[in-house]
Amino acid sequence: MAAARADHAQRARAHEEQLRTFNAALDWELAGVIDRDHQAVERYLNRVLAALPLPEGFPRQADVYFDAQAEQAGIKLQLPGQEVAPTVRQYQYIAARDEEKVIARPIRETVELYRSVISQVALLAIRDVFAADPRLESVAFNGRVPAINPATGRDEDRYLISLDVSRAEFEALVLDRVTPYRCVQDLHAIVSKHPYELEGVEPILDFDLKKYRRAESIDAVATLDSRPDLMEMNPDYFEHLTRQVFEALGLEGWNTEHSYDDGVDAVMMNKTVAVGGLTIVQSKRYKNAIGVNHIRELAGAIEEKRATKGILVTTSWFTPQSERKARENGRMELIDGQHLVWLIEQKLGKKVLINLPKRPPRRSTSS
Repeated sequence: MAAARADHAQRARAHEEQLRTFNAALDWELAGVIDRDHQAVERYLNRVLAALPLPEGFPRQADVYFDAQAEQAGIKLQLPGQEVAPTVRQYQYIAARDEEKVIARPIRETVELYRSVISQVALLAIRDVFAADPRLESVAFNGRVPAINPATGRDEDRYLISLDVSRAEFEALVLDRVTPYRCVQDLHAIVSKHPYELEGVEPILDFDLKKYRRAESIDAVATLDSRPDLMEMNPDYFEHLTRQVFEALGLEGWNTEHSYDDGVDAVMMNKTVAVGGLTIVQSKRYKNAIGVNHIRELAGAIEEKRATKGILVTTSWFTPQSERKARENGRMELIDGQHLVWLIEQKLGKKVLINLPKRPPRRSTSS
């Protein structure tokens, strides 16, 4: 009995310690939500979306963005595929032949069912997010499905429904009496005309970009007249300079705050339909060669951020191994110091130099 009591007391103490640890973590998360820390709110809303009362087998993968200043939550939620809309209307038993006859559902009816399903999922997610966080003023919802680009063979997201709704608008709805598709239309949603064929739409709010916290822009070009040596430039100014180079090349973008950049120094967008998409930029004001590890780092950032392309800019040069690794990836562009100097002169009209302790290997410059 004494041994049993000692064992019970030990297990009780261990359980109480687990509870204290769990409650301390919970209190810490709650304090973050109350203080409107964006990471705490995003983690909390991700849990809300993971617990959506959806049918078994429905996906629950979600990305959440929170803008504390606007009190806006952005949701990118994976939608169920076309298989959730039944293509069979009924089964008919024919006694004379002892067989079952399948009666197909008209394709128009199947398409309408699928459009209704994705509208219901959007309304459900928005309802639960508003209910879970009373301080939110608005919710932007992007419903996506995974697809394969037939031109490239690459995986990509297709957005089938997108809407941005305020709390006041949403709370005015009587959800148990609405027709889902008509309801999202009235909320000015953009819905694919052919969702069953996975025909995508352009999201109303692309918070894939908003999740990169913007740093205040600096006109680094203006400092080049007094300090033309890029190796003497402040590292932050160098990152802004590379962003200005790409803006001069016709891209749109901004620099990111260091505490949130995940190895990304700038985010650029190419609006060209054929080759458009998100481009992430890493800037390395280095005096030695850039090796393969930096290429692997950029490759990881491209995949994690689901970027179309990654660009690595440096004041130094790249080893042959790193150049080969970048070519193998197929989604990278490398800009060394020599090329950067040429771009700054051609696109920004400034003559600069890069004083390195070791001369880089000579290479031909391309436009």
